[in-house]
Amino acid sequence: MQNKLPSVAIVGRPNVGKSTLFNRLIQKRVSIMHDSAGVTRDRVFHTCEWLSRRFNIIDSGGFSHNLNLSFQKEINTQVKIAMEEADIIIFLVSVIDGITKEDIVVASMLKKLTNKKIIVAVNKSDNLELSISASNFYSIGLGEPIGVSSIHGIGISELLDKIISLISNPKEIEIKNSLRVGIIGKPNVGKSTLLNCLLKDERTIVSNVAGTTRDSIDTILKIDNKEIVLTDTAGLKKNKQSLDEIEWYAELRTQLTIINSDVSILLIDKNQSITQIDEKILGILKDEFKPVVIAINKIDELSNEERKEVELEIRNKFKFAPWVPIIFISAKEGKNVNKLMKKVIELGDIRKINLSKSILNQFLSDIQMIKKPPRHNGVNIKLNYITFSNTRFPHFIIFSNHPQWVHFSYIRFIENQIRNVFDLEGIPIKISIRGKGN
Repeated sequence: MQNKLPSVAIVGRPNVGKSTLFNRLIQKRVSIMHDSAGVTRDRVFHTCEWLSRRFNIIDSGGFSHNLNLSFQKEINTQVKIAMEEADIIIFLVSVIDGITKEDIVVASMLKKLTNKKIIVAVNKSDNLELSISASNFYSIGLGEPIGVSSIHGIGISELLDKIISLISNPKEIEIKNSLRVGIIGKPNVGKSTLLNCLLKDERTIVSNVAGTTRDSIDTILKIDNKEIVLTDTAGLKKNKQSLDEIEWYAELRTQLTIINSDVSILLIDKNQSITQIDEKILGILKDEFKPVVIAINKIDELSNEERKEVELEIRNKFKFAPWVPIIFISAKEGKNVNKLMKKVIELGDIRKINLSKSILNQFLSDIQMIKKPPRHNGVNIKLNYITFSNTRFPHFIIFSNHPQWVHFSYIRFIENQIRNVFDLEGIPIKISIRGKGN
């Protein structure tokens, strides 16, 4: 059995460079970095490796007693949860600002966590003089401080060495072969509520204010012995001109989530009309050949007849992707959520299909007996043979004597037959018609 990786949380007051340190440790730009306080709201997870050892690193929002800041109460709750989840806590402070009142408050909270291993990291120690000043943080009473510069990489190796020395169990193994599932959709359709329903805890901040979730958040879940990495994302907005700099980065994260996921859940609120942004999201998924399930949320009071009307409306809006399955759920009440995840896992398994040449070519012969390709200006069109590739998605390559004259309606007929014969309902597929020399 695979063991859980140890977790390391970065905590501190707002704007001390927690997200910059997080990105430096994982050597990627995952957390949004900005000079504004309160940019990181939810906990952001990633895997870090140092000296052949692996651990989870958690970025958290800035803890503050100024509850007038946007979502500060919820952020403080998330910081406390991050502290509870972590095996090791990096308490990040700033040598430029010195010891502040809020640093003392956070330090007091950490001292109460008697079972946690704590590292005081003094950020912005960019030169020798500042590194010497970092020793002033001894007075906090949490052990020897380590001077670091998240931006310039100073002291990062020493910090990582310290983390590794505090990890007690050397046998942690990363969970592999997980199914990556992205929860996507417009703002305020219930994405975080769905994630919390699946996890049965307050994993992300939930509110009725559109745009609460800004970062993409990864969480590992096990369903029927299947490891699933769920990613809750910030909602996409229609008008790019209305996005401030931070929201623009959050929208980029959502699009990256689509690209990196194996299967996506497109969440739609039944009380909101289908808009261009919903069509845009499904269009991106179709272009990327990503399996997707449309989940219609908030169906608590819908009758069966009303559900049929809603589904018909959605089918009419999404005519360009008729293969997408639709499931009605209530994330708040937990209705049909298990059915949704069963379909997600099913699509994750189907997308790995592998087909032999003999089966494919028998299929090609059979469909031409059922329906021959339409002639073009009196010339017979023949489909000679077919090959199959599934490196990223099912790709059927058919060779013809006149590929340029194979009508699009016949290609659609081939796609429908492929879905029926090989049970690929719900999976986007690609069909290429090529000549003998291609």
